[in-house]
Amino acid sequence: MSLTPETTVYLFMMVIYIIIVYIYERARKKYKGGNIETLIKLILINTILLLAADYTYLLGFLSPETIDILQTVLRLAAMCAIAFGGLRLVST
Repeated sequence: MSLTPETTVYLFMMVIYIIIVYIYERARKKYKGGNIETLIKLILINTILLLAADYTYLLGFLSPETIDILQTVLRLAAMCAIAFGGLRLVST
């Protein structure tokens, strides 16, 4: 695997995603119950879905169109999780 600029960006983003998941997982354990834990779970779900969307290029055995569709669906799922979860949080 050669270290191209694109690979460097993906590695850097993976480190950022791992840091976000680590910090919010620790916070979720600290703030059990209530709206804070629900919000932290929404952020974790969003981050994990965005991480999965960024690494769909590893599915090289699929066609490029399929990879693009999968990446778009995962990004939309991440945004919907935040939007619908936030609406549910505000409405209660």
